[in-house]
Amino acid sequence: MGHERDLESDLQSAILSVRQEDDDLAIDEISEYLLSEDQINRYLIGLQDECTRASFYCTTTRSIAYKPVAGESPSKLVDTVPGIVDRAQLRDWIVSQEWSWIHPRYRWLLEGE
Repeated sequence: MGHERDLESDLQSAILSVRQEDDDLAIDEISEYLLSEDQINRYLIGLQDECTRASFYCTTTRSIAYKPVAGESPSKLVDTVPGIVDRAQLRDWIVSQEWSWIHPRYRWLLEGE
């Protein structure tokens, strides 16, 4: 339970650090929702574009799914990147992206950069 609280706090801090002026942003609710979506077949990778978009890897469709963090409901699917069929492609995709926040399970991929 402590790990989950730390993860949620880390995510909230990342959003707050970038989105300070966005008073309409319900950071607690958004971070709770994004972490609840981090499940067996859909993994939260991180936040991109100044914490306005969440990126998930979907194992069933083998694609990256983007969900909004601000402006629209985070349950809305904004876009996808298809064709991420194995771990090597996922790793390459993650390393090639710009991240505002990345889930701890993937941070090791960026440490060698």
